[in-house]
Amino acid sequence: MIGRQRFPLAVAATLAMLVMLLGGCQSAGQSAPALDPSRPAQALAVDPSDGSLLKAAGGVFRSSDQGRTWSALAMPADLQPTHIQQVATTSAAPGTLFAAGPGAGVVRSDDDGRTWSSASGDLPSKDVSVLAVHSFHPGTLYALIPGSGIFRTEDGGDQWQKMDAGPRAKVLGLAHSTLPGSMNTGWLYAATEDGPYLSMDCF
Repeated sequence: MIGRQRFPLAVAATLAMLVMLLGGCQSAGQSAPALDPSRPAQALAVDPSDGSLLKAAGGVFRSSDQGRTWSALAMPADLQPTHIQQVATTSAAPGTLFAAGPGAGVVRSDDDGRTWSSASGDLPSKDVSVLAVHSFHPGTLYALIPGSGIFRTEDGGDQWQKMDAGPRAKVLGLAHSTLPGSMNTGWLYAATEDGPYLSMDCF
């Protein structure tokens, strides 16, 4: 069960950034809708394979010059790239990217964004508003479906299980961290309109 907790400044800073930011394989001949690189970021991530910056803003965009210019990562139209509002990476799996958004569900790329496939598995809805990846298990993801709760997959998106209803306040972002005292699985943090919450990642 997620509850209010006190936690280290580094995690608080990460959650604060999340709050501010939130204010099928690719087939030949399949084109995605036009994506606008000038749209403000709804989420940011760093690609551990090359240090480039990724943003979710009605699609996934990459910047190799610290955000001065952006280029869209091509995604097949059936994955609804214009619905993407979340992007996540993990240093445990360089080259693996995850993205999500209402109507798009969860999508993943295992080749640094060149091809993409659905990772929504048996989620009850594709209206995923928030996404996070486990800090050291790259196959473990957390997805929030408003009104349904927080779901977890441990196989990269094939099978999902509801873990918790989540905080009562609107969740703006999720982050997973391995901090001292967090047992073996880490802690899942939620940034909400009512402040930060945490859950032991064992539910």
